[in-house]
Amino acid sequence: MRVRYRIPIIFFSQERAFFFARRFRSPAARLAGSMPNLKRDLMEAGMVNLSPTDFVSVAMFISLFLFVLLVVLFGLIGFVAFNKGILNLQTVYIFLLTAVLVPLFYFIYFIEYPKLEGGRRRAQIETQLIFATRELMVKLRSGVPIFNALLDVALGDYGLVSSEFKLAVEEIESGISQETALDNLSKRVPSQSFKRMVDIMLNAMRSGSDLAATLDTINDMLVKKQQSDMQAYAGELTPLSMGYMLIAVVVPSLGMSVFLILGSMARLNVSLVIYIIPPMLIVFEVLFIGLVKSRRPAVGV
Repeated sequence: MRVRYRIPIIFFSQERAFFFARRFRSPAARLAGSMPNLKRDLMEAGMVNLSPTDFVSVAMFISLFLFVLLVVLFGLIGFVAFNKGILNLQTVYIFLLTAVLVPLFYFIYFIEYPKLEGGRRRAQIETQLIFATRELMVKLRSGVPIFNALLDVALGDYGLVSSEFKLAVEEIESGISQETALDNLSKRVPSQSFKRMVDIMLNAMRSGSDLAATLDTINDMLVKKQQSDMQAYAGELTPLSMGYMLIAVVVPSLGMSVFLILGSMARLNVSLVIYIIPPMLIVFEVLFIGLVKSRRPAVGV
């Protein structure tokens, strides 16, 4: 089975991973049945031809492989440590816990990966969607047929938007009707704005409306939506910045001073707290940057 899409780290080539994972198809099918949104997530992540059963079977195989690899590795380390007399029961528990938790977290990450990839693709699509819509509108207003307009966008420099239109053009060239190809496009993309644009185009084509005027309306709608998203994001930054100043600046300075005074009065050992605060601040900084980045809207205006 040859695949072209991106999947998480699998330690093997994709072909070998799918080959070895065939033995897990039966339990994977039952587990995939409990994930009704997985097929949609795979499609929106660009894994159009990958079935949920195949995806889950690869996740199970790689997780098991990682578990065996860690058991062998920790077994060798434990054997050497035992011969040198430095192995204790606590270390054995840590090895066993690590050998179980690492594959488990990897399996969860693997299963959640289509959602993460879909979010990444959504951001890339929405940054270029307005410009692609404008080109479609200009082409149609100049008298270019809809297929040629789609082809021009597919050959344009609009990132994933061009890639998705290129797939639609290939489907049309293979004999599929334009409406069916656009309908497949709407189901395949993770962006709700893109889906809405394609659905409105389909309704205009089926009703015989002026498609160029419809695209003009869609373009105005997309611009207003992105402007609204930017305003909402700007409004969110104010409380976030205040929270950042409070936690990262005020608490470590004034809070630490108050704690030292109270600790000295109560004769408490405050040295441990002094060493704990810097790593906690670093973790907070990383989490805060990730939060701000995740809240930032994908805009192209």
